[in-house]
Amino acid sequence: MPSRPPRRLWLFGLAVWIVLGLMSAAQGATWRIYAGRPVPWGSLVPNSLADWLTCGMFTPAFYWMVRRFPIRGERWWSYLPLHLAASLVFVVLKVTAYTPLYQLLNPNEGRTWSMILLGGFYADLLAYWASVGVIHAIEYYRESRERQLEATQLALENLRAQLQPHFLFNTLQSISTLIYRDQRAADRMLTQLSDLLRLSLRNTGVQEVPLAEELGFLEHYLAIMRVRFGDRLVIVVDAKPDLLNALVPSLVLQPIVENAIEHGMADRPDIGHVSVRVTKDGPSLQLEVSDDGPGLGASHKDGNGIGLANTRERLARLYGPAGQVETVSENGLTVRLTIPLRHG
Repeated sequence: MPSRPPRRLWLFGLAVWIVLGLMSAAQGATWRIYAGRPVPWGSLVPNSLADWLTCGMFTPAFYWMVRRFPIRGERWWSYLPLHLAASLVFVVLKVTAYTPLYQLLNPNEGRTWSMILLGGFYADLLAYWASVGVIHAIEYYRESRERQLEATQLALENLRAQLQPHFLFNTLQSISTLIYRDQRAADRMLTQLSDLLRLSLRNTGVQEVPLAEELGFLEHYLAIMRVRFGDRLVIVVDAKPDLLNALVPSLVLQPIVENAIEHGMADRPDIGHVSVRVTKDGPSLQLEVSDDGPGLGASHKDGNGIGLANTRERLARLYGPAGQVETVSENGLTVRLTIPLRHG
């Protein structure tokens, strides 16, 4: 079912009809000045506004006709007779509403209903079809925006679906490795994993969350990684308190941190360091994930693995050019996300 037009659209429509009335009055005044006749502003403006506003009072009916009988699609021609009949009915009703107003504003002219009907028939008919054309354009734009938003929502959900199975597989593999040599550690990992999945399901369909909530989700994941790697992994998370209510894409940090840990800790016997920093840079928010591992391998020199490619696409859909992903491979690897700073 189509949604109801917002109130501001009705107010905009009223403003349009008022402007048309004033423009009509200005045109009448210009003609009188050109002909050397006096301009009766006291009657010209009220008459013009009454004429156009009695057209405008039928705007909801025009909207209903366009939504119920749109002149488009494969059978657009089948609705033309209905609109033709509706335009004739509109003219009759409009003149019926306008006549008493005209007679009240011009008591000495003696114009009847039929005289007003014949005098403005084609102009009123044109007003109906022009209104229907404009409303069709508005509806087309609205429906196009809704389709674009639905497509974006679906694409973002697909990106999230690609990330979650990958993370789940890696975590379960870690638990299966631990369960034979440290059952208590495996039990702690299962508990953290259940909390993590619960939070993930709670945020399904939510595209942005406060930074505090995103870091809370990340902490559950880091708890699992601390059990897995023990003292071999040092993780630092740094975010100023005044940024904790800033909005960030939901679950955006976890796959990047997972990548930093997996590649930063790969085949190294010593201690690995991973840091997560959130800073403000003018109107932007920057989220950085750094590790001191080997950096980008030869096969990923451009920093376009599936995780980063998904993140780039997701930020582009959410923020357009304002959403950026940068990689710096120096003394390890730093992934920097830049998004508009907005508070929830």
